[in-house]
Parts: sequence; structure tokens; C-alpha cells
Amino acid sequence: MKTKICTKCKVNKNLTLEYFPPHNKTKSGFDSWCRLCRSAYRNETRRGKYRNLITDEQLKYNLSTIKSCELCGRDDQLVVDHDHIKNKYRGLLCNHCNRGLGHFRDDPEILFKAIQYLQKSTP
Repeated sequence: MKTKICTKCKVNKNLTLEYFPPHNKTKSGFDSWCRLCRSAYRNETRRGKYRNLITDEQLKYNLSTIKSCELCGRDDQLVVDHDHIKNKYRGLLCNHCNRGLGHFRDDPEILFKAIQYLQKSTP
């Protein structure tokens, strides 16, 4: 069986989907980091595939200073929010608020209509 050395932890592991996530831009078809290293990195930085919007240092600083969601104020684990049109970092939100904005396609007009809808149906 083929093996590969993870470039992060330097451990030689079987070159299978169990140990390495797929990556369509590499010759082998697998990521250069093993699943454990990739997962640990994503958990630490909480920003998934939008890692080019803010540096690790900036993000770690923001995570150390911002302790609650910038929309709802909950202190759940915060994730990076970004503007889908300008592809720019906006801030740190809880997962619920971040997904909510995404589901409303970052469109203030749709959000305003949602507010009006909720206000008219709330007793």
C-alpha cells in the first residue's frame, strides 16, 4: 500500500481517504496534511476554506479579544464571517448568525423583508 508523509506532523501514513482528505489540485489527489492535522487547524482557526481573507495572526488576535457573536451576543464558538460579494473578512459570528446571513444571501433587502414578516406575525 502507498504511504505519504504529512507535511504538518511529519508522520508517514497510508495514502487513503481514511488518513488524507482529497485534494483536486495535487498530483496524488490527496491533501498534503493528514485529516487529523487539517481538522486541528480548522478547529483552531475556525474559518474553513476562506483562510486567505485574514492571516492566522490577525484571526488569533481577534479570537482572543472578541468573545461573543457580533450580532446576537452569544458566546458560542465563533466563526469567520465574510462578504460573499467582495470576498472580504467582516467579523466573528456564532455559527447560527453566520449561516443565517448566508441563507439570506447577504442581501439587506431580503433581511429587511424577513424582519417585517416576523414583526407582522408576532403578537
